[in-house]
Amino acid sequence: MLLALLLVSAPADAKDLRSRFGLGFHEQFGSVSAISVRYGLPTGKPTSNVQIEVDAGVDLAALTEPKLFAGGRLLYSVVAEDNMNLYLGAGAGYLVDGLEGIVRVQPVVGAEFFFFGLENLGFSVEWGANVDLGAAWAVKTVGTSPAVAAHYYF
Repeated sequence: MLLALLLVSAPADAKDLRSRFGLGFHEQFGSVSAISVRYGLPTGKPTSNVQIEVDAGVDLAALTEPKLFAGGRLLYSVVAEDNMNLYLGAGAGYLVDGLEGIVRVQPVVGAEFFFFGLENLGFSVEWGANVDLGAAWAVKTVGTSPAVAAHYYF
């Protein structure tokens, strides 16, 4: 019986994120967990998803150095499937780690996937680079630690 239920699939339209608002969190852009808001721009095709994202996070629990992050990104789906989107993204933000403030630029490649039956809840993983511009500059790869992201789309 369970095998029969697994073989019968319902159509899922999780890939179509046009004109949808997403609210969630992630740890992929700054050094602290951030609240994330996404909006899918209207496009001519359901397989062409372009999203604008705004992120903000703060960590005041650190006893010695406060951490703060605010930024935004643009995400463009290059492959859209029923339950997964592969996307390219670019973002910029301002990060305060202790007393030092830096500007972070981030190009990424990511995958957002939706489990069957949870078509409005997306989970993401990303790979790319953080380019930090401040008193000293640094380049660090993204995706080397277990960072998670989740967004619920309305």
